[in-house]
Amino acid sequence: MIWNQSETNIWVAGHRGNPAECPENTMASFRNAMEAGLDMIELDIQMSKDGELVIMHNLTVDQTTDGSGPIREMTLKEIRSLDAGSKFSGEYQGERVPLFEEFLELTRKYPDMTYDFELKEYPTDGNESRAYETADRVISLIEEYGLGDKCVLNAFSAVLLQYIHDKYEGRYKLHGYYPKSLLGTWKDRDPYDILYCACVCEDFTRENFDRLKVKGIDTWAGTRFKNREMAELARSCGVTLITCDNPREVMGILREMGLHK
Repeated sequence: MIWNQSETNIWVAGHRGNPAECPENTMASFRNAMEAGLDMIELDIQMSKDGELVIMHNLTVDQTTDGSGPIREMTLKEIRSLDAGSKFSGEYQGERVPLFEEFLELTRKYPDMTYDFELKEYPTDGNESRAYETADRVISLIEEYGLGDKCVLNAFSAVLLQYIHDKYEGRYKLHGYYPKSLLGTWKDRDPYDILYCACVCEDFTRENFDRLKVKGIDTWAGTRFKNREMAELARSCGVTLITCDNPREVMGILREMGLHK
């Protein structure tokens, strides 16, 4: 798989699918984003009470469904009974919280798509085994579906990223963040030594992007890059990918600027 390294062709990733047009992190949102011709899909993975991998960003179901409570305290049956579409629009009534494997089945139809899998279970005090089990099971599934070279593994946790790097001997592309403080604490190794890419989340200057580039880290931009003004900034900073909530619109802007094929 050839990944974008060009500053004159900026890739577009749909943040949780295409949440401008569909309820976030649902199969409807992922299908919409894939059919739009984006370069990448970003999504979030958590584990249910009974050990199933489901897709949701928030740690509770309250914001995006008709239920309430933490994902980790709910069984898959309870999670799947929720309506994950109606809060966005009545058109999506009955949309369910997807299983990660349900999404992986969809990827078979899009062999040229790439993926950003964000792990939401962190190895904080008392949660180490759950976080590592989630990462291991995600990796097992992406290998089963042949996506090992088509994805990045993403976490706001240097400890988790270091675990993946060490256990799997650097086989997977790891996604981190700038500034480094967003990655929490880390052990004796600089987390930037193991990253493939990093999303710059504040202080959008060429100097900050260049600090990552000199370490060999691909520089990406996040959801604040959502209009032409920010696309111009992305070009001036040497960004190679934008993850956004309005991916169809951003892709159109970049094409008008000659920055997306």
